[in-house]
Amino acid sequence: MLRRLLLYCSLLLIFTACAPPELNNHFEELSPGDASSGEKLFLQSIDDAPTCASCHALDGSRLIGPSLQGYAAAAGTRVEGQSAEEYTFYSIVRPAQHLVNGFSNLMYTEYDVKLQGQDIADLIAYVLTL
Repeated sequence: MLRRLLLYCSLLLIFTACAPPELNNHFEELSPGDASSGEKLFLQSIDDAPTCASCHALDGSRLIGPSLQGYAAAAGTRVEGQSAEEYTFYSIVRPAQHLVNGFSNLMYTEYDVKLQGQDIADLIAYVLTL
C-alpha cells in the first residue's frame, strides 16, 4: 500500500513538473490584429527576443524554422478543429505544441512573456497575409 502511494505521489510530481506554465496571453482575449504593425514586429526584436525573421523566411527558403511562404493557405488545415488564427497563436506562444515535419523544436519559448496580447494579435494578422 505504501509503495503504491509513493508511486502515485512520484507520478503526480513528475506530471505537475512537466506541465506547461500558465499562459500570460489567451487566444480568446485577443483583440483584432493589425497586419502592418505585425509586419514591423516580425522584423524587430522586443525585449531581446529574437526576431521572427531570424528563423522564418518569407520566400520559401529554409532557415532554422519553416518558411512562411504560403502560410495563410496552410495554417487553417494543420490541426483539425483549430482555425488558422488559433493555430498561429499556439505556434507563437507554445511552439512545441505544433511542430512542422522536418523541423526540430528550436523556437524561442518566451514570446508569451515578451510580447503583449496586441503584439501577438498583430503578428497573427500579418502572417495570415502571407
